[in-house]
Amino acid sequence: MEKFLFEESQWFTPELTEVLKSTTFVMPNWKWAFLALAITVGILIRPVFHLILKELKKHNPITKKYPRTFWGYFLRTDTDRPLAWILVILLWFAAGDAAELTGKFASYYEHFMRGLIAIFIIRLVYYAVDAACSVLADYTSKTPSTFDDQLVPFASKALKIFVVVMGFLIVLQSFGLNVMSLLAGLGLGGLALALAAQDTAANLFGSITILFDRPFQVGDWVKIKDMEGTVEEIGFRSTRVRTFYNSLITIPNAMMAKETVDNMGVRPARRVRQVLGLVYETAPETIENFCDRVRYYIKSDEKVIADTVTVHFNNYNASSLDVLVNFHLKVYTGPEELQHQQRIFIEILKIAADMNVSFAYPTQTVYNQVTTVR
Repeated sequence: MEKFLFEESQWFTPELTEVLKSTTFVMPNWKWAFLALAITVGILIRPVFHLILKELKKHNPITKKYPRTFWGYFLRTDTDRPLAWILVILLWFAAGDAAELTGKFASYYEHFMRGLIAIFIIRLVYYAVDAACSVLADYTSKTPSTFDDQLVPFASKALKIFVVVMGFLIVLQSFGLNVMSLLAGLGLGGLALALAAQDTAANLFGSITILFDRPFQVGDWVKIKDMEGTVEEIGFRSTRVRTFYNSLITIPNAMMAKETVDNMGVRPARRVRQVLGLVYETAPETIENFCDRVRYYIKSDEKVIADTVTVHFNNYNASSLDVLVNFHLKVYTGPEELQHQQRIFIEILKIAADMNVSFAYPTQTVYNQVTTVR
């Protein structure tokens, strides 16, 4: 390269040739200038590479014909950015070879470029893992089992963490560090880290227990201690539960694994229990007929399990004659339960209005005695 630059003396003046051949920081000035020019050109043409790759992705037939395949998902990610940088780094590699770098600087330059290219390759691998997990999620969504639906997000996070950790070690190795010696030297530090991270390890094993034991799944209505809500996500460290007043509770998985979980979401039926208080003026025959009509209507509902229907006069209350109404609905969601419960309760009101049956409310009779003094 040096011979090519300086054998034609008309390119440079003698003064400029002397300056370029002189050495600064263990390397001739012309090499510094050449590397600076190569780096500048690389930074300037990177947007061009990015634009070309983006257009190629946009008009790629794979993403249109096969959108739910691995390549379809992979090409829809932001792969054009790391690919553009990889092309630029390869250009810088070629510039280093053309400049015929020697000595320690050549070693440092090569390690630095290897580290940079490793970073962007790891980013592409990260996108590939994301695409593979998307394909797997599509497959598991078509299976009858819900266990694999919960396992895919967990496996996706585990693989992404593994890629990041291994990528970090590879980058360190690319920069010339001896990773094995570094890990061996962190023995005492690793022991201290293990002691500090024992809660994290307990939560991790708790999440594994939840996934394989399956006391609940995403979407279930659960009760844990004084907490109640719908499971939104089962993560590495914690489970997120959306309460019915729309707040989000984060519960450590170690606690979830050892606490009693009342899973309301797996009930084959939902119980409805209501006490109807009738006024004391209601005639016994009216109470009996009212109970018969309410019982007949509830049993005729297609969502009600007929064998569980109970409608009976069962208590003398302080201000009412109590009729117990108890039955089970074959529904699986909270909104569906409320909808059928409302329909049955409104029909009970209509039956009561048709039979002139009045509902009681707390009343109190006060007798005042007036004493006349003569």
